[in-house]
Amino acid sequence: MLKTTINQLCCPICRGKLLLHSKKESGNEVSSGSLECKPCRNHYPILGGVALLVADVESYLQMHVKGISQAIADSEIPKPFLKNYLSAKSEIESEHIEEDLEAERVISLYFMNQYLRVKEKSVSEAKRWWEPLSGSKSELFDFLIQTHWDSGPMAQITTWLEKINKSNPLEFILELGCGTGGISQLLNSSAFSSSHYLGVDSSFASICLARHLALGAPYLKPLRIPSDLLFGPVSRVILNKSAVRSSSIDFIVGDIEAVPVQKKSFNAVLALNAIDMLDKPELLPKLQSEFLKTGGVAIQSGPYIWHEAVASRLRKKIPKNIKDSASAVEWLYEKEGLKIQEKKDHLPWLFFKHVRQLEIYSVHVFYALKLASN
Repeated sequence: MLKTTINQLCCPICRGKLLLHSKKESGNEVSSGSLECKPCRNHYPILGGVALLVADVESYLQMHVKGISQAIADSEIPKPFLKNYLSAKSEIESEHIEEDLEAERVISLYFMNQYLRVKEKSVSEAKRWWEPLSGSKSELFDFLIQTHWDSGPMAQITTWLEKINKSNPLEFILELGCGTGGISQLLNSSAFSSSHYLGVDSSFASICLARHLALGAPYLKPLRIPSDLLFGPVSRVILNKSAVRSSSIDFIVGDIEAVPVQKKSFNAVLALNAIDMLDKPELLPKLQSEFLKTGGVAIQSGPYIWHEAVASRLRKKIPKNIKDSASAVEWLYEKEGLKIQEKKDHLPWLFFKHVRQLEIYSVHVFYALKLASN
């Protein structure tokens, strides 16, 4: 992590200021050490350059051991947590269940959405990543991917950020649930040369890959994506462009329900496809509003695949005249003083699962302005 990021962070428990205890650093980059909360004296480790700013560090290490153990040597785990961490490590399961946020297959699916494109010059006829390496291809998949892959929520959000930045420069950008950090690549544009980006995600493996792709941090294995499942959940090696370390981009591990960043510190707060993953959807617009400076923008997108228990609670909160998910979410944002400026409905969001499975979601996306009264 970057030393300069610490001023934007806070304790996830009491929101107190943090003090850096560095063990290994190079310039502005801290690769190991810890962050101590001054008021409550809790400590949060920095492992492989990744700060773990979660309320229960010990539980986090055990639950995310699959992703952590692939990037971090056992010797780097703080001694108070090592015994239970090693016990959890011995029980790692190899299944690629898609609820496992540390599984290589799951990480690769988000990487594909955020980094792979169809119309780039580097994608030649002979090396299309969505086509099988042998055997016949699906003409339908080929049409859908070429038509819709590059025009989903990421493309729309990029267009809006570029537009907003021209009239109101975005000095500090926060992304909640950043995954592998694709939005951070905006900062490669000269238009965002004065912008700073901070990505927060609960997956250690995602943050490690984000740091590799955006900052050139070491990554210990080849980058692979799904192809024909006969050869495994991820079997096709993708060559990614080398990244240059940046003093404007950083990533941390944190919980979206207890985001460890200072309030009223950002000009833009993004949350892509996260609201329907929360037990309390109304928490997301509240958080985005709290972290924004007056006049800042909140960007939200989602396909609204509600769990029935969540939807049932949400129906009790919204006015009875609201009859659809998109209107319900817009109401939640307006309620927090976030005035919607532009929106798009039914944007295609494609997930390439393998050469014989393609998932299509219809996404609602908008950006909203934080009013002066909030």
